Amino acid sequence: MANPQFSIIIPVYNEENRIPKNIDEIFNFFKVRPESSEIIFVNDGSKDQTEKILKNYLNKYQFKIISYPENQGKGFAVRQGALAAAGDWVVFFDIDLATPLSAFDYLLKVKDGADVVIGSRRLDKSQIKKSESKIRTFLGHGFTKISNLLVPGVTDFTCGFKCFSARAVKIIFPRARINRWGFDTELLYIASLHKLKIVEMPVLWTHDSNSKVKVMNAVISSFKELVQMKTNQIKGLYK
Repeated sequence: MANPQFSIIIPVYNEENRIPKNIDEIFNFFKVRPESSEIIFVNDGSKDQTEKILKNYLNKYQFKIISYPENQGKGFAVRQGALAAAGDWVVFFDIDLATPLSAFDYLLKVKDGADVVIGSRRLDKSQIKKSESKIRTFLGHGFTKISNLLVPGVTDFTCGFKCFSARAVKIIFPRARINRWGFDTELLYIASLHKLKIVEMPVLWTHDSNSKVKVMNAVISSFKELVQMKTNQIKGLYK
C-alpha cells in the first residue's frame, strides 16, 4: 500500500473526557476527504481511562495508538508520533480542537513549496473566537519575542496546529530534544538552522477554559528550555 498523503498526530494526556467529545468529529472529517490519511494517537502516560477509551474506539475506527507508561511531555509525544508516521505530510493538533478541522482546507492551499506550515493566531486574517486571559496573552507575547531571538519573523510559536513535509520530519524530529513546553520553538529553530521554508497561516482559534496548562509554570519552563536550545545548537546537536 502506498504511503498516505497525511499522517495526523494527536497527542493526549488524561483526556478521558475530550476524546468521546471530539473523536467522532475527527474521523467523520477525514474519512470523507479525497486525501488518504492515517491517524495516530499518542498516549503520553495518561493515568485516567484515556488508553482504555482509545482502544474501545478501535472497534469503530481504524487508527494507531502509541502508548507508554510515564508522562514525558507533549514534545516527546509529538516526536514519537512524527517518527512513526508514514505520510508525505505530518500534521499535529490538539484533541480539544482549539483550532478547528477546517484549518486543514487552508493548509492545502499554502503547503506547496513549504517545508513547515504553522497556524498563527496573530496574523491579520486570524480570528479569535474566545481569547485567553490577559495574563496568558501577555506572557504568550513575551515568549514569542524571546523565541524570535532564535527564530526571527514567526508570530506564533505555540498554536497547536502544525504541518511538516516528510523531508522536514526526517531533518527536524531526530534532532529534537525538548520534551515539554518549549518544544514548538525547538522544532522551528531546527527548521530555521537547516534553511527549511516556514510558512504561517491564519487560523480560527478558541481558547479552552478547561486547559490543563499552568501558564506561569509553562512560561518559566519554556524560558529555561530556550536557553537549553541555544546550548544544544552551540554543542552542534542540531547539525
